[in-house]
Amino acid sequence: MNRFATFAAAGLTVFAAAITLAPPTVAGQSYRPVTDERLESPEPENWLSYRGTYNGWGYSPLDEIDVSNVRDLKPVWAFSTNTTGGHESPPVVNDGVMFITTPGNLLYALDAETGDLLWRYRHNLPQGRIAFHDTNRGVALFGDKVYMATLDARVVALDARTGDVVWDTPVADNSAGYYMTMA
Repeated sequence: MNRFATFAAAGLTVFAAAITLAPPTVAGQSYRPVTDERLESPEPENWLSYRGTYNGWGYSPLDEIDVSNVRDLKPVWAFSTNTTGGHESPPVVNDGVMFITTPGNLLYALDAETGDLLWRYRHNLPQGRIAFHDTNRGVALFGDKVYMATLDARVVALDARTGDVVWDTPVADNSAGYYMTMA
């Protein structure tokens, strides 16, 4: 191999490693861990918890959309979960990643700008599980994880960037009738 080919191969190796090892980005920015400080004072472009803030007002200080232009809005994307039943989960958003859950313990991470699916997680439920309904009411974000309560009384922590399971632990005995639907 000549000297040029050696340098070119080394350069391509460094480039490939940089792409592979770089933190995932969505909409041009890195996914930042959710902290206590961010939950207490969320940035206006993020919706880090149920109804956006701890006070539960469901209000956004963003002012690009107002009474003078709201009638001109048009959908820019739609996402079908292909799941029937009561969708009771409000989305949460961090740095351009939107997390939504569906009945039956499905969790989706979407690019909030495009609606593209980033990853999907399905918590498999045991045969004969006990639950009065299949509702899931959302997820919680903290650190670099997404936390989901399950219909078989477990809490699952997923890596927010990849959807990989970090841990999965029982909270109560589902065979005794316990299950969870909350965020």
